[in-house]
Amino acid sequence: MKTRVKVLGAAVLVAVLGGVGCAGTKEAARDVGAAVPGLSQNREGVVTDMDKDAYRIAVKAVDDPSAPEAWFVLTPGTRLERDGQAVTWDDLDEGTPVRVSYEPATGPEKTYKVEILTGDKADEVKRKAEHLGQ
Repeated sequence: MKTRVKVLGAAVLVAVLGGVGCAGTKEAARDVGAAVPGLSQNREGVVTDMDKDAYRIAVKAVDDPSAPEAWFVLTPGTRLERDGQAVTWDDLDEGTPVRVSYEPATGPEKTYKVEILTGDKADEVKRKAEHLGQ
């Protein structure tokens, strides 16, 4: 079944990248990638809400203002990092700039890694968030 899904996803991606459809190639590829399970995605944004009991965070993307806020479940397998070093759940707060690596899923996304951004990248994400009124 996984092979079948991967083949279907690849076929759809080839069709989209080949120019089929109305959206631009970059936008269409992103839409297809977000819809096909098994394709890893990244989201940069700020933590807008936290459910500490369920170990979930909500992140609003700063590069796509039309994208809805997304919830990410942190499991024991989710890596939490800052500057390549492991951190804990307690290091996350609302307003924290993050990059989340995940696989699209029905319901909360399957989260592989949450990177707390620092330095220039954190400043850039915060500026974008402020510009969007987040």
